[in-house]
Amino acid sequence: MPFTVVEATNPIYQTLKQDILINADYWFYTPKIIGAGLGFTQILGVPGVDTTPAGQQAVIDAGGAWETLSTTNSNPALRAYTSATTPQGMAIGYGKAIVGGGGMPVEFSWPVLPSTVDGSDFEVTLNTGKKVIAQAASINPNLEYNERSTVVVVSPFFGNRTFPGQRGSVYPVKLRIVRDATPLKLVGPRGQIKVAVGMTYGDGKTPMSGYHSGPKLCAAKLSRLSTSGEGGPAVYTTGYSPNDGVSLYGANAQYRLRVLTTGGFSPDGVRSLYPTEYSDFFKIEVKDADGRLFYLTKSNKTYHLKAGSIKILGLADLSIAQQSYDDSYVEDHDNQIDIILQGDEAAMKRIKNVLVPSSSPYKPFYNPGGPGNNPTRGVTYTKPSPSINQAVTIAIDNPMTVNYLGAQ
Repeated sequence: MPFTVVEATNPIYQTLKQDILINADYWFYTPKIIGAGLGFTQILGVPGVDTTPAGQQAVIDAGGAWETLSTTNSNPALRAYTSATTPQGMAIGYGKAIVGGGGMPVEFSWPVLPSTVDGSDFEVTLNTGKKVIAQAASINPNLEYNERSTVVVVSPFFGNRTFPGQRGSVYPVKLRIVRDATPLKLVGPRGQIKVAVGMTYGDGKTPMSGYHSGPKLCAAKLSRLSTSGEGGPAVYTTGYSPNDGVSLYGANAQYRLRVLTTGGFSPDGVRSLYPTEYSDFFKIEVKDADGRLFYLTKSNKTYHLKAGSIKILGLADLSIAQQSYDDSYVEDHDNQIDIILQGDEAAMKRIKNVLVPSSSPYKPFYNPGGPGNNPTRGVTYTKPSPSINQAVTIAIDNPMTVNYLGAQ
């Protein structure tokens, strides 16, 4: 497959470059990169992808996964079948019709200023010593106005699918923000603007690749639930929004434990996560008023602690509510997931960690390079998530969000 850019910047993409942040999360008080790594290779921009047998074969030939669906939906969306995209889709989501690209999500502690996001901001050092400047970058799919702390960086030249440690393996070992014509900027507490040039991530040795380790969490924050900033440009969010906790659970939704992942979180790399699947993947650790640890493992169960009660209603920030969920359900596939809670403030403040055990009886997550439910023999897919224990920042009194509208 030729690796090239075949089209100039797409005008629809410019709607993602507008500098609009509404109730957008920041995760730490210090501006920094908190996660980065090559998620997967080759499947961003596969010519000929559609729901026909020929389109399926194009995905398989590119090393992507094709899902076997179990649904009564007579016309499932392409994204229900595969995480591979077309060059035309890349033009809309990333500004350029990349072919054969790999995706590298980069997570920041503060949201980015979208107008300053370009591929030329990101320099990736490989284990071979070679330095690669990204071909494109976008806040997509982290595009709702209250998100925007992750940039997905794209290039066909970030690495290969040979597992690190094996002969011929190529992978990133360091990321650096470099200066271009519009230097990358972050927006922080009290409207602070920080130029990100010079920020780095990685030690220059450890593999930063989904073929070395599966996706992880890099931050988690508990706050009172707010719908401010939900949604984004309509061309991107139609069909996925509204997907907030109130839209799914109504007035019972009081608190939001939002987790930030180092890439897409999918049950198999293709299928969408359902709002009903909290108990399959997550549990929450609470340190009660008497010092004892409790684990909240099930949704729709009220846990009575000395500090008060907590009930997990389910997951949100996925897609719109439905009566039931099957393989045709398609969520927004960004790297933020909301765990929606109801209960007493004193008990909420006792939450310490959110866990993704990733082993039986729990299930692991995969990024979009995962195998799907029908992997092709001989194809190398990205690895499942390891066991994760992520500290939760309690942001009930201070939600740790920013607003920025245009040239503020």
